[in-house]
Amino acid sequence: MGKRKVNELVENLLTLAKKSQKEHQWEKAIEYFNQYIKENNDTAEDSVYTAYARCTRIVGRTDAAKKILVEGQRHHPKSERILLEYHNLYDALGEWESALHVAKSLIKKNPKHADYHFRLGRSYSFLFKNKKAKKAYYEALELTHHIPFEQLIEKIQSRFAEDTSDVRSTYVFIDGKNNLGAFIHDYRGEKFITKISKYTHKNNGAGREETFYKNICADFPQLNTIVPQYVDSLVLDKISYLTIEMIDTISEHPTANHIQKIMAASQKISTIPYEGIHNRYQLPNYVFQFKKGRAISVVHFFTRIHEETFNKRLFEAVHLIMKQHKYPRGIRHLMQRLESVIMTNRLYAYMEPEKHYSLLHGDFAFQNILMKEKDATPWVIDWTSFTIGPHFIDLARYFTSQLLPYSEVKARYIEDKDTGQKLSEIERIFFLYALILFYFQKLGRKGIETSLSDYILPALEDLEYAVMKWNLMMEGDQMEEETLKELKEKDLKIQQLNQKAELLEEEREHLAKRLMDMETSKSWKITAPLRLFMERKQNKK
Repeated sequence: MGKRKVNELVENLLTLAKKSQKEHQWEKAIEYFNQYIKENNDTAEDSVYTAYARCTRIVGRTDAAKKILVEGQRHHPKSERILLEYHNLYDALGEWESALHVAKSLIKKNPKHADYHFRLGRSYSFLFKNKKAKKAYYEALELTHHIPFEQLIEKIQSRFAEDTSDVRSTYVFIDGKNNLGAFIHDYRGEKFITKISKYTHKNNGAGREETFYKNICADFPQLNTIVPQYVDSLVLDKISYLTIEMIDTISEHPTANHIQKIMAASQKISTIPYEGIHNRYQLPNYVFQFKKGRAISVVHFFTRIHEETFNKRLFEAVHLIMKQHKYPRGIRHLMQRLESVIMTNRLYAYMEPEKHYSLLHGDFAFQNILMKEKDATPWVIDWTSFTIGPHFIDLARYFTSQLLPYSEVKARYIEDKDTGQKLSEIERIFFLYALILFYFQKLGRKGIETSLSDYILPALEDLEYAVMKWNLMMEGDQMEEETLKELKEKDLKIQQLNQKAELLEEEREHLAKRLMDMETSKSWKITAPLRLFMERKQNKK
């Protein structure tokens, strides 16, 4: 075969790879990129390595993505593109110290590049270095708009104030993965907040939140009692400035009464049915990547949990995370049990969007729910992730964001006559399904080692019992039904007890190891005299 023909075939591989990537056919793209690199390793451009690594990252093979970037950097040691993809990878993994190091390297290469300062701020924010995050965002905004900060503030003020001299505004850092800070305004006795974030598309992020306030709240006025009032929105140099009313809130930990009100707020959101919004408000083009530690990825999968494909992809991603990060044997067994009970019984086929889906907040976590100081009613903020899915998913997200043990979730919600008791059998099953996945995300590998018996295990046991009841109901066999039920319950209980014994023993081993590691650590030895002194002081009392 001639050299020209070979070159054409190689270039065709690259064309196919880019086409597959554009169509989100990630596995095909990976295969074509892999073949292209093999044939063209020494001359492949840095953009090829970054695209190849991105596709590999998106399907969850983060170790492989890192190796691709290492190889790409060997060939292109000065490439900013490869550094950028390194930051994307560390961002996806939640490895924020590494992400911070990369962001600093990018700024060193190009100190006037606003996006690099935004990345620096994001890395600092996840490391809880809020002052440094604020400073990085401040610099990034000035670089983006090419105007002094005071002039930017006045531009925002003029959107809602007749006389900007009457407005007192302060730039503050606010937590949140997509927030770039905010302006707090005091204007003639009223308070407003301008949330700052990147604007990419009208159906994503800041654009989606603007749609919520301007359109959905207008179409469904029942939401106005639980969301702030919309004031103004402005997009400037692809940065969104969304201004809404601000209220005084309480900062205390939510009480049982608060949680009841929060559940009622969630139910109010879910009164907006599937038919009312799914044709008018298109869902974002989700990547459907189950990211470690990112609860929002569970919500994305549950927007299509009625389809077999998305259940399969979800469990594939869970198993890949457990394998890559060497999760304990106990959680691997539990997730296999979860997969078996859902997939063997094809339970997803009984989830009907028209019947079970509604409007969702999408990220109904405790940090997005404020309690008004005046009357302790919930104020639900940050609607960038609003979506459509099973109406009970927001509450599963809320309970796990607070990391409430399953026993509390069961008492406060599942067994409550006004909330969980109103769920149908299939809804209860899928609530537990989502709850387990949110727990899996929230606990992480280290938390799972010693906390399975308080969170995932009892939820899974109740789910298995609910599925047993569901199957009996679907079989509809009236003859000797009670006897059959008793036998099946006994068999299930024996299986669960055997597996619980294994899991508790594994938890005990992990706790013993942690205790031993602590007692042999340098810090434990250094503080030994102080602990002895405090113990003697206590005994004297």
